[in-house]
Amino acid sequence: MATLKTPYTSKNWLVKVLAALVPGFIFTLGLTGVVGLLCHTNGNPQSASGQYLMWLTALVWSTLLSTCFLFRSGRQAWGYLSLGCAIVWAAYRSEERRVGKECRSRWS
Repeated sequence: MATLKTPYTSKNWLVKVLAALVPGFIFTLGLTGVVGLLCHTNGNPQSASGQYLMWLTALVWSTLLSTCFLFRSGRQAWGYLSLGCAIVWAAYRSEERRVGKECRSRWS
């Protein structure tokens, strides 16, 4: 039976977890907002779409928390998750503007 020479450890685990907590949560909120705008939800937490978005938030954030250790370093985790935040929030902002223009044209 072969034994492991090096134990499985994650270097910089605290920095990686903090990257999943801070920019990961911001990424999750932005992604939920984009999906909410695309699905035309009204924000009511008692509706089926509101429940879907709440469960999506929990699923995405827990996935980020469990996979943050796959990054090679804490700096890489912060970099990729921050870049993801910027992309998701830019998509959210552009989608929000598009929906706003549709609503304004419908009301005029």
